Amino acid sequence: MTYTPAKTLTLEAFLAQYGDNPRYELIDGELRDLEPTGPHELVAGKIAGYLFAEILRLNRPWTVPKTCLIQPPAAIVTALRPDVVVLDEAAFGWESR
Repeated sequence: MTYTPAKTLTLEAFLAQYGDNPRYELIDGELRDLEPTGPHELVAGKIAGYLFAEILRLNRPWTVPKTCLIQPPAAIVTALRPDVVVLDEAAFGWESR
């Protein structure tokens, strides 16, 4: 039996093919299928709700997006879909994708 490693994707190829599909993320060039469970989603939803309530209370220009792709600064072929993330709304001005 011969082992054939998975095909490595570039960030551009991932975005073109899977960018709008929240089921997948790219880690070190490898396509990963996300399978969140009910309890996992429940916890992430509650955390996002508490964070958003605090953002509103503090009147901060931040947001808690439902879905997004994050490329870590040092990563070249990685695009993550975080369960919960707080983003500065001013940062969306430079977003090109």
